[in-house]
Amino acid sequence: MKKTLVFVVLSIVAIGLLFGSQTFAADKKIVLGKVPYTFEHAYHQAVCREFTEYAAKKYGAEARVIDGQASNETTLAAVEKLISQKVDGIALHTGDRALMTTAIKLAHKAGIPIVTTLIRPSEKLAPHIQPQETPSSFAMGKIAATKWLEANPDKPCVVAMLDFGGFEQIEEMRTGPFIAGVKSVDPKATLVAQLNGYGSTVKSMEVMLDVLQGHPDVNIIFGANDEMALGALAACEQLGRGKMDNGKPLTEVIAGLDGSEAAMVKIYDPSCSFKLTHGAVRDNAHAEVDTLMAIIKGEIPMDKYTETPVESREIDFWNTPIEDAQKFLEENFFFTKNLKDLVSGKK
Repeated sequence: MKKTLVFVVLSIVAIGLLFGSQTFAADKKIVLGKVPYTFEHAYHQAVCREFTEYAAKKYGAEARVIDGQASNETTLAAVEKLISQKVDGIALHTGDRALMTTAIKLAHKAGIPIVTTLIRPSEKLAPHIQPQETPSSFAMGKIAATKWLEANPDKPCVVAMLDFGGFEQIEEMRTGPFIAGVKSVDPKATLVAQLNGYGSTVKSMEVMLDVLQGHPDVNIIFGANDEMALGALAACEQLGRGKMDNGKPLTEVIAGLDGSEAAMVKIYDPSCSFKLTHGAVRDNAHAEVDTLMAIIKGEIPMDKYTETPVESREIDFWNTPIEDAQKFLEENFFFTKNLKDLVSGKK
């Protein structure tokens, strides 16, 4: 069931006493609204939790989070609800550029600052947080092609990709750089399918089953988030694929994006073909909160477009020690387990 989630954090005074954080007035609670793309993705769940906890700890602010549910209608309604509640600022992450512009104008009309993340709005009217995904996507494509050809020098790269259905910036930052990275290693590489995986593990599995039945020679797969990569892996496994020999590709190489726990467990399994991802949660959430608070404090204008870059770190089986992946999960996904134990099957 899709639900509207609202996180209510401790008051400014209580947080200030606990953490010694800055407060702005004893009788004024700062309230920040947050509308993520969808809570169906582990990434957005983690960003909203980090947004909430960081806002409380550093600024003594309350966060109210409303799920956009990957729906333009629901997302706009969430923004309108936050405006009606007279929050002090709003952070918005959605895939529709025009919708972002509409939301910015509505918020500004009410005198409320708003920041956007990842997908640039159609009109540049407010500060924006921009994850730097292009370099890491290119690096993943290059590594995937290199490892495939090292193990299978007589089999050129044949690529299939799953995306969100034609978002211009997803092509610019994820799928486009990935295939460019592959071709930087194998100029003869072919892209035989690029289809909408809807950001969903189940739907991506169904789509990739069809792709692999029509193109059994596919040997490199990129899912534009980890959920889609995991769905592609499930499709491969249904067909007796998805295999590696201690990191040596046997059937294909799969890459995802976000760096979730579910992805990392597969990436560090030496027998599994899902081997690469990249992402950032903590720094994105911090940039959203810090930018909103800078506007609220009058340090930057709310109606001037600026971009705050955030690194999206590449992680893969061959080049990233599992200890580094453990730290990444702890810092970005509130991870409290032991990654080595999960990979080995220990509880």
